[in-house]
Amino acid sequence: GMIYKKDGKFRSPFANPNFGEPAKVRVGFLLKSITAYDIKQGSFEADFYLTYTSDKPMPPNIDPHFTNGYLMDDDHKNQIADEPTFKMWKYHATFYSIPDLRDYPFDSQELEIGIEEDDVGIDQLVFIADKANTNLDSNFFMAGWDVLYQESRSLNHYYPDRFEYDDLYYPRYVFRLGVKKFATNALFTVYVPAFIIVLVSMSGILLKKEEVDTRINSSAPMLAAAVLFHFTLSQELPATAYLTRADKIMLGVYLGLMVNMFATWAFFLFDEKHADIIYYLGKRLVPPCNLILYGMGCLL
Repeated sequence: GMIYKKDGKFRSPFANPNFGEPAKVRVGFLLKSITAYDIKQGSFEADFYLTYTSDKPMPPNIDPHFTNGYLMDDDHKNQIADEPTFKMWKYHATFYSIPDLRDYPFDSQELEIGIEEDDVGIDQLVFIADKANTNLDSNFFMAGWDVLYQESRSLNHYYPDRFEYDDLYYPRYVFRLGVKKFATNALFTVYVPAFIIVLVSMSGILLKKEEVDTRINSSAPMLAAAVLFHFTLSQELPATAYLTRADKIMLGVYLGLMVNMFATWAFFLFDEKHADIIYYLGKRLVPPCNLILYGMGCLL
């Protein structure tokens, strides 16, 4: 049968009832840099220092594990200090955080680094987030993003039963960094191109029926350009179950372009004697309609 511990609080075979009171470990964290952030994959590389400072000797063979990442190879791990009550490591590792793209391209992201001692339970080790020693390096910089906040917390993690008597909790430390995309980058990569597509398409509204071919050529190619532009934006992002802000903008652009094309088709749908009134109404109604649709796409 399954081997389990009969003494102590936990029955798990990984528990150690003879350890005594668990070591209270203050976890310090210094983030040096974040590079290679891929929003489509939700991955990033982090370079950081990690410290454990305890009130009593820690269990032997302490080895932090990453809950949402991995070491690319052992050369990216360097143990600087290995004392019974103080340990320090330097890491360069890859992590994954699920992106929130509802506000894309003005999106804010929360990058998480999770650390756990999954070989030692809370009967031997208890993490305490050392907020006084949780910092960003003085030269920290993340290209294209501005830092909003940093936070750290400790918790006890429980796994659903993997085997009989699997009742041991494990100490976990979580560092989170909130970042926001620079507004100018978002403005000139999404909003300005979309507005130019709308503007060029609206220019054909000023042309009368005698120049209907030119009117069509100002609308149809812009619709194709909008679809291609939207497709290019979508290729940079993962599939989502919701519309991003960029999607809503492009929906407004599509509707505006369809209004422009209908204003041109109206010359063929109605009798020629109505051409002047169609031209007049198109010139007066289509531009504000386009701006309203574009504005709704930007604000919703």
